[in-house]
Amino acid sequence: MTPKVRFVAFSVVCVVLGSMSQSLVAFNLLDYRWPAGVINMEMQLGSAAGLMDGSGSWDDCGISSLVELNGILAPTGRSFNAVRDSTRTPEQGDSANSVFFSDDFFGTPYGAQVLALTQSYFFLQDGIDETAESDVGFNLGKRWNCYRGVRRVGSTPETTMMSDLRRVATHEFGHVLGLTHPDEATPPQTVTALMNAFISDLDVFQLDDIQGLLTLYGIAVTGIPFPPRNEVLDFFLALENEYRDVLGRPQTNQGFVDAEGSAVWFPEWLRYVLNDCSATEAATRVLLQIRGLGIQPVCGVVGAGVINFPPRDQSLDFLNTLDTFYRDDLARTVVLSYIDLEGKAVWLQEYLRYRVNGCSDAEGLSRVRQQIRTGVTAPVCIT
Repeated sequence: MTPKVRFVAFSVVCVVLGSMSQSLVAFNLLDYRWPAGVINMEMQLGSAAGLMDGSGSWDDCGISSLVELNGILAPTGRSFNAVRDSTRTPEQGDSANSVFFSDDFFGTPYGAQVLALTQSYFFLQDGIDETAESDVGFNLGKRWNCYRGVRRVGSTPETTMMSDLRRVATHEFGHVLGLTHPDEATPPQTVTALMNAFISDLDVFQLDDIQGLLTLYGIAVTGIPFPPRNEVLDFFLALENEYRDVLGRPQTNQGFVDAEGSAVWFPEWLRYVLNDCSATEAATRVLLQIRGLGIQPVCGVVGAGVINFPPRDQSLDFLNTLDTFYRDDLARTVVLSYIDLEGKAVWLQEYLRYRVNGCSDAEGLSRVRQQIRTGVTAPVCIT
């Protein structure tokens, strides 16, 4: 693998945020994530007495955050494991994930308003880079406790605020997992999120944080109801018969993508496009999946309602790109079809447009057949 590269993320202190509207999901993702498996966290925060929530130590306070995040991580194939009372000395680039208090962050001052810093190392690779190490440091120059709810702020926040280690830890562990600040995106996003750069009265991950995390690790979080792949394959085979038996087309169209490949990768490309990826970026992410680099995160999410599909020329361009990839990179042999590439682009997209807008498998097939035979476009099943 390519040598490790470093990224630094941070939390800052600010007055309590006012109420925020949340009209859409607008999380902000980094370009790296952990491989499947256990993420060991070396807990080196030490002992404490009299913490407000009853935690027995600073480590216990931080570990309660890891336990909560494990519940969110369950479908991703990743989980945190807390190494309690670790005596390991925090070091940069040692392949260990250290969580500690300190006066500075590996020699760099925290700064007057910084509560904590997270520094991550990762391996460069095509698509989403692979995290190798993340260290989390908490500023010893701040007053800490462990509690829930409204922040404990005195008359002079810069000097009397008592910071809740648990919520700051959850924020920093979000950076460890690959999330960054939605309110520092370009353009800035106004959402209710614990991952916003400024500390607030929020003390747990919000919907935006959760959906961002699941999206980064390839878990669909939108309501676009794509059909199962076996049903798309059955439709494609029925379309072959339609072209042969009804349209009388010869089996002379040469290509390199078999029926199963078309049924799998065209819907996957559409899933990226319908979730805010450009046609080109969607194609790139599909090819990364085919190369075995895992499901890439989508670029955003869409609201409820009828879903607007891309122009057909973009669908045709993707199928040409896929065909070239099967030929040149996968070295597949020629496959003969009754359907030309333009027909695949048009009718696969039409079938999927019906399906994601409420039509059953049979209804989708029936409506496509009607269009082919009469030229009349039937309405979708739910608007």
